Amino acid sequence: MKKLTAGLVIVLVLFFSLAYLMVPNVITINTSLAFQNNIKGLFRTLSETRNWSKWWPGKFDSTGKKLLLNGNEYTVPDYTATSIVVEVNNPTVSEKSSLLFVPLKSDSIRLEWQVQIPTSYNPFKRVKIYFATSGLQHDFHSILASIKSYYTNDERIYGLDIRRESVKDTSLVFTYDSSKGYPSTEKIYSMIGELRNYIDMHSAIATDSPMLNIYSSDHEYYLTKVAIPTNKILPSSGKIFYKWVLPHGNILVADVKGNIQQTDSAFATISHYVHDYNLTAPAIPFFKLITNRLQEKDSSKWVTRIYYPVMYYN
Repeated sequence: MKKLTAGLVIVLVLFFSLAYLMVPNVITINTSLAFQNNIKGLFRTLSETRNWSKWWPGKFDSTGKKLLLNGNEYTVPDYTATSIVVEVNNPTVSEKSSLLFVPLKSDSIRLEWQVQIPTSYNPFKRVKIYFATSGLQHDFHSILASIKSYYTNDERIYGLDIRRESVKDTSLVFTYDSSKGYPSTEKIYSMIGELRNYIDMHSAIATDSPMLNIYSSDHEYYLTKVAIPTNKILPSSGKIFYKWVLPHGNILVADVKGNIQQTDSAFATISHYVHDYNLTAPAIPFFKLITNRLQEKDSSKWVTRIYYPVMYYN
């Protein structure tokens, strides 16, 4: 009996010693992953908790807005200028961690996930916390890998297929007019009709859909410009002008289906893209009216192609 008791004492002493020697007072988890992506766009996307359910490797509790993985709960309560705060909870650990966004190049990023977890002077609890943090480190690797895998293209960042193309239409005729209040569809197509008549009068051919740009500095008075590409140079006359566009210039292109509000939202998204990639616009952006709004009254079926001239290096 004495030998058994002595043995148990030795085992407990060894256990306590290992608990204090092998497990530090504060356990630090620092997991990182580098990949190609735009830091501004990815940070803005991940700052919205609702976007996490799209790529999350576990389950998403939409009621409590909790992200679940391997018995751990993750929530996103806040963010700073360069990091997202992720709160981690399980029966053993409850801590706030930081997901840091570190720029490498203009199109590359490193994500660093950091958390410091205090242990306990209770050796049993100390060891329990150690094994819990090992599970968290595995989670962190899986989550970062899911982010990298899902956001491999810009469309998932911006929710829009933004293409980099070259200018093809080089000869245009355009006209403009101002109005109090947003111009009506009838007003826009009346201006387009004037251009079509002018093109026909000069035995020319319209080579693509009408172009549209509407600008207002005060949301009261609007300047409307419409243009149509042609197959040859036409003379300017009255309020109709000829414009030559530099061929092969760089331009961002995206198609959007829906009404004016949806088109404006898509345009704002492209503006984010331009800002994120530090691009410069050498000319005004414009819409191409793929769908004839006078013939198709259902605005949910309207197709608009957005063109945004930019300067960038391949």
